[in-house]
Amino acid sequence: MSNKFTFNYVKISYLVFFLFLLNICEVVASEVLNKARFDQFVAEIEQLKDNNPSKAFHELEKQIIHIHLLSIEQQLVFYKLQTELFVEQARYQQAQEIADEALKLARELSTPSIVTTELLYARGFSHESLGDYTSAREDYLNGFEIANSLKNQKFVATGLINLGALDYLMEKFDRALIMFNDALAIANKIQDSELLGFINTELGILYDYLNQKEKSLTFYQKAKQHYLDAGKNQYAYNTMRNIAQHYSSIEQYEKAIEAYKEVLADIDKISNNELIASVYVGLAWAHARKKNKNPEASYQYMRMASNYIEDAEQADIPINHALNQAYLFFELARFEDALLALDKASEYMEPYQNSNHRAVANNAKLDLLYLKGELHYQLKQYKKASDAQNALIEFVTHLLKKSNVDEVEDLRMRYESQQADIEKQLLQQKESVQALMLSETQRTVESRQWFIVFFGIVALMLGWILIKIASGQRKLLHATRTDSLTGVANRRHIIEQVEKAFLAATQQGTPLSLFMVDVDDFKKINDQCGHKVGDQVLTRIALIGQALMRETDTFGRYGGEEFIAVLPGVASTQVNTIAERLRKQVAESRWKHNSSATVTLSIGVVSLNQGNYTSSQALLKKADQLLYKAKHQGKDKVFCDE
Repeated sequence: MSNKFTFNYVKISYLVFFLFLLNICEVVASEVLNKARFDQFVAEIEQLKDNNPSKAFHELEKQIIHIHLLSIEQQLVFYKLQTELFVEQARYQQAQEIADEALKLARELSTPSIVTTELLYARGFSHESLGDYTSAREDYLNGFEIANSLKNQKFVATGLINLGALDYLMEKFDRALIMFNDALAIANKIQDSELLGFINTELGILYDYLNQKEKSLTFYQKAKQHYLDAGKNQYAYNTMRNIAQHYSSIEQYEKAIEAYKEVLADIDKISNNELIASVYVGLAWAHARKKNKNPEASYQYMRMASNYIEDAEQADIPINHALNQAYLFFELARFEDALLALDKASEYMEPYQNSNHRAVANNAKLDLLYLKGELHYQLKQYKKASDAQNALIEFVTHLLKKSNVDEVEDLRMRYESQQADIEKQLLQQKESVQALMLSETQRTVESRQWFIVFFGIVALMLGWILIKIASGQRKLLHATRTDSLTGVANRRHIIEQVEKAFLAATQQGTPLSLFMVDVDDFKKINDQCGHKVGDQVLTRIALIGQALMRETDTFGRYGGEEFIAVLPGVASTQVNTIAERLRKQVAESRWKHNSSATVTLSIGVVSLNQGNYTSSQALLKKADQLLYKAKHQGKDKVFCDE
């Protein structure tokens, strides 16, 4: 009996041990990432990205130790997934770091890969979100060029959308619309739901900027449905937030609250804290402004929002949140709390006063000074209220002078009388405020109300005059510098820029390059297709050329079918690449009048180096000669200064 028991015990022990080993093997097989199961792993992560981003991120983190087992192409895909998840979580610095490493690895590929385009787009969006538009445009253009060379229509369209979004952020709405329309045509042709969601979202934002609310809402609703059809739930939540904000902007607060709550119903599935914070802020404002106000709900929602912005990386988010808090407290008559929130906003603004985010800080400062004046007045701190209002007026005047001092010198005489009127009104404003302050403690409630009305009217008049003059200056300046057909710099302005850049380069000993562009056989295009098509060709070339330029560069129409690009600080080794990129992109473009037609460019490139040219005119003349050589050596060429 004892032997039988021992025998059975041994058998059971072996069986348990065998099952244990089998289980271990299964765990190892399921957990260790390798080439064989990589495609399946990617499919699983893509699905988790849409439904459970946190789990997707966790799975990637677990497998990072096995990445050396993968091929270079597979490693790039792995890094791309990581980068995209960081972006979707608004962790832009980390997204940049991963993308940087991946793009270094991509150089080892023998042929271009569309994954490289995806990495460039993701890094570009990180740059854009952190306010570095120049780096963002460079990444978007590089990604677009790869997609174009691989004839991948989806990512060509994505590149156009990215570039268009940058344009509307810089208030170049006409260029953004051209980009978006081209992208929409591709999206409709290939019927990709995710791409259709993307383009409709951006069109919604653009039309919101243009204050065309009905069109904006239509695009948002289409975007939401396309994203849901594509299974891209995270993007759908973002679009639902946009719809809610739209309803708030047209004062339909109950609809806004309903839309915001639809997003929050799936809060556990949302990985982007900034999105959640913006939803809570939206709910706070909707409850504060709806017909039956709910101050307590507003306050609680704003507190909830604060929990989600602590680690925000975008420069404007903590600043705007503090300002939102201050404005909400003001509306709820919690004036002391509002002042504390303004102090917080001021603290957040400080690092950005002299950085790439200066515009963010300037806009915030305008809001801060205005609200500070209102708050001090409500608290009967009239001296502080006056100081804040005077500071606001001085700051507005400073911004206007600073933005126009270099640009409107040639228009200054036209506005001297109007500027004198402004100074007079500023003086009167200050005198009126001081006079009112001296007797404020003896005023009745009625006289204080009169003070508000009077002060408000004068401030509004002053603001209106300042805006009118600034607007007039900008419009006239734009008209005198811009080619009416293409929207780029005209001949007069381009010559001024060449002279200015030449003088700076010779004085500072820095490089300067420029290239002259001519459209090959342009007369044939006009003769065979008509002048309307010819104008469209010139406009498209101008758009492509302008998109290749940095903030410090100038691309303009020199006359007829000729263009010039001026690139300060760019050496001969770099400018050739840029000119070749322009030639290639135009040659590979598809034209609406004839999809099989080809438009080519001849380009003459010249660089200033160690005093090799004595004047800007000599530089232009040499570029023209090199352009002539390119024409006579077969056209569709870039001819460089040796």
